[in-house]
Amino acid sequence: MALETNRRTFLSFAALSVLGVVAAGSLAGCGTKGALNASAASASVLPKYIPLNGATPDLAGTAEGVPAAFFNYPAKPFRSVPAPFLKGQKITAITNIFGPPPTPAASNPAWQEINKRLGGTVDITAVSSDDYDTKLNTVIAGGDMPDLMLNDGAAIADIIGFLESACQDLTPFLAGDKSKDYPNLANIPQAFWKPAVQNGKLYGIPIPRGMTGGSGFINQTFFEAAGVTDTSAIKNADDYLSLAKQLTGANRWALGSTKFGLIPFEHIFHVPFNWTMKSGKLVKDIETPEYLEMVSFVQKLYAAGCFAPGSEGWTKSQMSNAFISGQVAQIYDGLPAFGKPGGYQQTVPAANPANKVAPFIPFSATGGKATVWLDNIDFAWTMVKKGSKDHITQVLQVANFLAAPFGSEEYLLMNYGAEGTDYARDAKGNPIPMPAAALNTAVPWKYLAAGPNTLYSPQFPDAIKVLHDAYAKLVPIGVADPTLGLFSPTNAKQGLTIAKPVSDAVTNFIAGRGSLNDVKSAISTWKSAGGDAIRSEFQKALSGATASPSPSA
Repeated sequence: MALETNRRTFLSFAALSVLGVVAAGSLAGCGTKGALNASAASASVLPKYIPLNGATPDLAGTAEGVPAAFFNYPAKPFRSVPAPFLKGQKITAITNIFGPPPTPAASNPAWQEINKRLGGTVDITAVSSDDYDTKLNTVIAGGDMPDLMLNDGAAIADIIGFLESACQDLTPFLAGDKSKDYPNLANIPQAFWKPAVQNGKLYGIPIPRGMTGGSGFINQTFFEAAGVTDTSAIKNADDYLSLAKQLTGANRWALGSTKFGLIPFEHIFHVPFNWTMKSGKLVKDIETPEYLEMVSFVQKLYAAGCFAPGSEGWTKSQMSNAFISGQVAQIYDGLPAFGKPGGYQQTVPAANPANKVAPFIPFSATGGKATVWLDNIDFAWTMVKKGSKDHITQVLQVANFLAAPFGSEEYLLMNYGAEGTDYARDAKGNPIPMPAAALNTAVPWKYLAAGPNTLYSPQFPDAIKVLHDAYAKLVPIGVADPTLGLFSPTNAKQGLTIAKPVSDAVTNFIAGRGSLNDVKSAISTWKSAGGDAIRSEFQKALSGATASPSPSA
């Protein structure tokens, strides 16, 4: 196994026994990867969802993507892949890694057991996340591509061209009832497969996350003292403005997030997630009246002194520290930041035992039903190099093994290592890590394929209940981006560049250094600078995607 990485530690390996969303993708506070691609895929392209009869959760998940929750690891894990299948063959892969390299296979008992259960080997080139895009493009240019390739959404400019020329259309292998040949893959709800549908075909294996990054967090103690026990019951924007003023004072501010933390306000004002369809035409979020109303409202909050001074320029660490210390009452950060190692559910009460933290459940600025964005669907998805039918079947069997769900023997092996060497089990069956676990379990299996996200914590069951409740409230009101899963060459080349003047104008307006007309002018310039071309390309791609072909045998 080739390992190309530095020792930059992105994950805390103490996470092995601490509360978190314990399936793949529980990396960081903010959800971003779900915004890679998510299309309104034809049902004929998607694998049929067939729930696995495995471990019974304490709190059930849903087919829409609400994660199941467990307070303890099942005392008797089940085997989800009954027998070895590779017959001595080797499958190759490239993916990223966020920490130090793992213990080599020759001295790694967990890895050896995984190879034994596979009946062969998976040769992984694991690349530091900082260098992954460059390395993947180098491998592609060299022509000797591995069987499995993580697509992190940024590496390949002409993703559609690459998929069609070099990658396997998995529709004939997985669509519809054909998913039953791969039970762990079929156990992944259809919502997580949609991002891998490109140009009307299924081109990847998902690595599920939590569907939505949520709307941030509140200091629940402060809100309750102000008379608000349920933020979703706030009547409208005016009531929120009054509340924010009440939360501000005595060296405390209602708000204080990097770049003003606009996402919760976009949810409150029903701003679309990136694009929306109106009368059959794509409309960008910044073109909607809801967007201008949102920006104007945030400027009112700023003018009323509800933001901590200078907080728009804070680093994420500065923002988190201000929230933990009680300097600010509400911030925007992704839902995984609640229960990850050192997450807010631990650090806020540790700083002051009187303070509690909770996810912010949005209200509607105009009354009625609130919305959130489905912006955290997948961490990424994995492409499969073209090959013979028999070889693709073998590759998919490997992916099926890697997608073993929580509660299975395979999941224990990949995430906790070998029993007796990497972990011991407590009286209730929970794995307790030993020192060797940190490096023995660092093999990046979960960045090639994974099962559905799961909430799990023996130590903090109450926090698990809070998170599960938040997902149960947020996922059903989620809105998707109709262009995700579609490709625009102009957007790939200059989308970020032409959007920056708009965000700069918004920042200046909110901070009192510009006008709303400046924002409108920047939006107009965005259209002529490439926005209209992006719209046209997405519109054309959208028309083609709605005519997805039926899978063939």
